[in-house]
Amino acid sequence: MTQREQASAEARSRILAAAAEVIVRDGLAQVRMASIARAAGVSAGLLHYHFDTKELLFGEVLRYSHARSAELNHRALADAGDDPAVRLSSFLDRCMPSDEQRAHEWLLWQELDLLCLRDPGLAEVSADLYEDLYATVTGLVVDGLAAGVFHTALEPRLVAETAVALTDGFGARVLAHDPTLGVEQARTAIATTVGVLVGHDGPLPAPAPSPRKGGRPAWTSV
Repeated sequence: MTQREQASAEARSRILAAAAEVIVRDGLAQVRMASIARAAGVSAGLLHYHFDTKELLFGEVLRYSHARSAELNHRALADAGDDPAVRLSSFLDRCMPSDEQRAHEWLLWQELDLLCLRDPGLAEVSADLYEDLYATVTGLVVDGLAAGVFHTALEPRLVAETAVALTDGFGARVLAHDPTLGVEQARTAIATTVGVLVGHDGPLPAPAPSPRKGGRPAWTSV
């Protein structure tokens, strides 16, 4: 890669990281391309060189944030060890707004969610990213079945989609500070329900503790 190409790639990453931060900070309705350029430390011209429309930028922000989050998901699975039940529990916990970092991820996705419903292009991006989640959870369920830890006649894909839907529903309530549902209650409900779905001997175990501390958003440098 030439110096010019490297500089261009770095500027693009700064823009995407800044856009994610501005969306979370200001809310999508208040986001302006100029404010993103200022946050990224680039000119408006350079911003439009990389992303000539908001829709294109938002689609790439979704991909960028998902890629950063996926890095942390892989780390969570690596930290979880070999037990299929702990691995599944740890991955599903990564899908919850259970700390500041994950809450930032959730706020970004919540801001962009309604836009995805109205924009076919963004909806396609969102569907692709959810497919990655479904595929990962499906693989974890299949691993548990092969190891004899899970026992279910349900299709692993159906279990995966249901488990992700549970994290979405409970996660939205936690993020909204529902007074009747805290993070630990949501974890218990998900562990119990998914434990039944996969045919585990009781609820899924607690997720493996994460060695990462602090609340850095997933779109910042990790």
